[in-house]
Amino acid sequence: MFKLILLFLIAPISLQAQNIISGKVINLADKSPVANASVFLSNSSVGGETLANGTFRLTDVKNGQYDLVVSCIGYETYHHVVSVYNKDLTLTDIELKSITNVLDEVKIVGAKRKAKTDPNRKRYISMFTEAFFGNTPNAAKCKILNPDVLVFNYDQNTDKLSATSRGFLLLENKALGYRIKYLLNSFLIDPGNHTIYYTGSSVFMQMDSTAAQQMVWKKKRIKVYLGSEMHFLRSCIADRVADENFMVRKLVRTPIKGMPTDSTIYANIKKYNSLGSANPELRYWQRESQQIKFTQEVFDRHLATPEFTKTTNIKGIYAFGYPDCLDVNYANWRSTSSKDNTLITFVEPYAYFDSNGIIINPMSNRLEGYWATQRMADLLPVDYQPPAN
Repeated sequence: MFKLILLFLIAPISLQAQNIISGKVINLADKSPVANASVFLSNSSVGGETLANGTFRLTDVKNGQYDLVVSCIGYETYHHVVSVYNKDLTLTDIELKSITNVLDEVKIVGAKRKAKTDPNRKRYISMFTEAFFGNTPNAAKCKILNPDVLVFNYDQNTDKLSATSRGFLLLENKALGYRIKYLLNSFLIDPGNHTIYYTGSSVFMQMDSTAAQQMVWKKKRIKVYLGSEMHFLRSCIADRVADENFMVRKLVRTPIKGMPTDSTIYANIKKYNSLGSANPELRYWQRESQQIKFTQEVFDRHLATPEFTKTTNIKGIYAFGYPDCLDVNYANWRSTSSKDNTLITFVEPYAYFDSNGIIINPMSNRLEGYWATQRMADLLPVDYQPPAN
């Protein structure tokens, strides 16, 4: 899909227009209307349900490209990319395909025997929660209200933990004032490659509270937005990177010859850890894990926006890439702190993002530093707009 996209110079666009998306959801088999289906723009604050006649109407939609999601019990989840630009959008009928629920095998156990549950489930939930929300101050005020819908798979050989969910995860973020419905598609913790990865569809709902609390949340949202990846990519679209206090510089990493890979180091630590902490092989590999595996140089010249960001032949889709790594600094270019800097390594030639400032192929790049700490606890809806002042 992405290989066919043509690249042009960046051009600013408007994000402020309000639009309406409407349509009807029907059963594919008999064309009957589907009522009470959740219809929402993924990762935004726009969502609703179908009426008895299957119709829906989403209002206050800002210009941009979105993943329209329709979810209903008994049907396969529907995804469709929609683009709205200064014009209301009426969709053709959305046809949902019924699914046959396959019940888990029910085992009958005697009075003296009890059904076994995974003794490690609490640990998996703890690992998932920390990776999903992150470990910023905001993460301490977030929780999953229904962790029972999580389904885990743990690989003892690699320590990889993957997860999916049966239905929506219900999240509460008391730091930013959101309740979130999150439909988890995939989740992975891979310690050997230092990777945390998850994908899903969500809808944000603002929590009710006093005017004073709403003001606190408003200020915290602004604080999260400033310097974020969303803020940076939107400033790229508007060609205001420097004006928004971002500095982008070329960074070159050179691997040190003879150094073992992270996955090799982790595998050996796991292997010798079972022999006790005094084992000399374990101590050796633990020391190896602390060694610097490359040299790096940050160049002083600040890159211009067209050097790393381009438009494509698809309206509202932009390309972000560079032959070397990029160091993105916010507000203090002389600082080397990870709180002020994000290091981007491009796995693919380009990471593509939409007009809301959201990367649409997240596995195309790896993040280190500030943006890597911003996970679900510091995530704003894609249609968030900071106040003008």
